[in-house]
Amino acid sequence: MKLVLVLLSALLSVATYAQTLTGKIIDQQNQPVPFANILALDADSVFISGNVSAEDGTFQVTATKQATLLKISYIGYQEQILPIQNKTDMGIIQLQEEATALGEIVIKGSLPVTKIKGDAMVTSIENTVLSKVGSANDVLQKIPGVTKDDDAFNVFGKGEPLIYINGREVMNKEELERLNSDEIKNVELITNPGSKYDATVKAVIRIQTVKRKGDGFGIDLRSSYY
Repeated sequence: MKLVLVLLSALLSVATYAQTLTGKIIDQQNQPVPFANILALDADSVFISGNVSAEDGTFQVTATKQATLLKISYIGYQEQILPIQNKTDMGIIQLQEEATALGEIVIKGSLPVTKIKGDAMVTSIENTVLSKVGSANDVLQKIPGVTKDDDAFNVFGKGEPLIYINGREVMNKEELERLNSDEIKNVELITNPGSKYDATVKAVIRIQTVKRKGDGFGIDLRSSYY
């Protein structure tokens, strides 16, 4: 009986374990950096949980198991990986600008802009460095709040999202590889889909393509290869 109680106590402690990390992200001008990806990793750099920084640069990441590293990334800035060392408050973290991003020289006007619009977090792609990364697959890996695990995308705290291109659900993942990044206008991330989606849907990604003069939405040029 005593052994059973010990085992139950151990299982309960594992199930209820939570590690909450907080801090603030700023740039070299001491201005807040919003929508930076904040990832809690274990000792083997395996993803545990993540979040994005708020518009004032502050963040909060809750891990359900022991995290030892904190990874901060934002396009146009050098990636940082910091040891946690049993801390909960990571303090103020200053990001350093980088001369090149994704193989392109960084010009402030060429960096994507993320804004909150209604129920969505919208990231601009057209005419930014993200329009030159390759395919929609490559773009989604750089979107705030999204990470890629093996062959699937995951939204922080929500799991695998439904993905739409111009309002049509993506049924085959090859569609994302066939869609060129320079054909994408913006990407919307919705973490609270609401009643318009099935109750099992926890997150939605909506890709809007560029509307070309004289026709409808942009047509993928990669399709001829496939």
